[in-house]
Amino acid sequence: MRKGLLVAACLLLPLSATANLSGLTFITEEYPPYNYQRDGRPAGTAVELLERLFTLTGTPLTRDAIHFYPWARGYDTALSEPDTVLFSTTRTAQREPLFQWVGPIATDRVSLIARRDSGIALDDLDALIDSDYRVAVIREDIGAQRLQEAGVPDSRIQVAMSNHSALHMLERGRVDLWAYGQDVAFWLMQEKGLPLTDFEAVLPISESDLYFALHRDTDPALVATMQAALDRLRAEGELAATAGDTLIFNTEEYPPFNFLNAAGEIDGIATRLLETALDETGLAADFRLLPWARAYTEARLRDNHCVYATTRTPRREPHFTWIGPLATNDWAAFALAESPLAAARLDDLATARIGSFREDAIGQYVEARGIPVLLAPAERDNIGRLEAGVIDAWVTGEQTARQLAAEAGVELKRLFRFGREPLYLACHPSVPEHVVARLQAALAGLVGSARGTQLRREVLERLEALP
Repeated sequence: MRKGLLVAACLLLPLSATANLSGLTFITEEYPPYNYQRDGRPAGTAVELLERLFTLTGTPLTRDAIHFYPWARGYDTALSEPDTVLFSTTRTAQREPLFQWVGPIATDRVSLIARRDSGIALDDLDALIDSDYRVAVIREDIGAQRLQEAGVPDSRIQVAMSNHSALHMLERGRVDLWAYGQDVAFWLMQEKGLPLTDFEAVLPISESDLYFALHRDTDPALVATMQAALDRLRAEGELAATAGDTLIFNTEEYPPFNFLNAAGEIDGIATRLLETALDETGLAADFRLLPWARAYTEARLRDNHCVYATTRTPRREPHFTWIGPLATNDWAAFALAESPLAAARLDDLATARIGSFREDAIGQYVEARGIPVLLAPAERDNIGRLEAGVIDAWVTGEQTARQLAAEAGVELKRLFRFGREPLYLACHPSVPEHVVARLQAALAGLVGSARGTQLRREVLERLEALP
């Protein structure tokens, strides 16, 4: 107990009284979302963290003191020049004695990434060794070291000058795979305007913590100062705030994409995809089930709030940062099975009473066509309104209509389909761009993959099994 109190007391002491870090040289590379350059200035989660360490230790430096080198050059410099700090660096058994370490500052997953149309599937690295696939790597990068440790022949490894050139090699088919940080790879694809769904992570080969790596002869007092400052940020909850980890994900009852299951848990295809993406990125979010209008409005107006599964429309586009797609929603018009109503297109419903719900994109689309729509508080209410004769037809997502009708024991007939749109996670612009990029990268590797297909199948099978 006394030791714990002593540690707590030390964390409360002003670190500015200790040695500052101004005698150190800080080196990094283009490795978003952890460290990269935006409009010529250093940016990223690790850069933000280092800036906080400067402040906490009274160091008269800013992020502009950070040097950007190609990874191999930075790595060699940190090995050879005293008082050099390299970040963000994966701490491995091979590298352990080469540096002193401050961290951890993040967790990074390295994967083998392929073009989706290649059809490549690997169970393990032995399968890679037995294949004839060519793999791009960056010299001295953790991906290259993992393949070397696994015994992948040098003849199958192609060393790229940078992550941009490695991505170019993969895109153009000059290699079959790229061994690299998964979040970073998909970030770069997004920055280059490449379709993220054209690529997939086929095999994770490493999941390790990232650190600040200091030259091994650096004064231990400086190393201790950095670690103490980092520990204080973590103890005060500032480390999570720097990484932008706390989010609110609002949703509604809209099965099979999002709904409350029999155990009282928020479930659904979109929910499971987002939960898996959060797990893969090390981020966290609180999920809440709300009436759609409230869920949408909170994400529209409140910092760090998001809403899903959301249709991306021109009207909504400028108000959110968009992450996805999560799934595809077929738009259709329905009536009761015994209804005499017949229609083949929206114009045929011009004189009918059409139901939707507040802030729904499908209802808004129909209204924009000049057709009046009667709005309910929630989508589920429209089943009862059809039965009660309050509305003649219902415009909604096809899968949602069939699921809600099955739960209510009501038989519907589909009149016609009139649209097909992807569904997204829509986030308030305050959500940090590096958080957006990490989630986007994880989802891009998940949606359409075998894992994503399995999640979808599990949800649909559970719904079909309900009485």
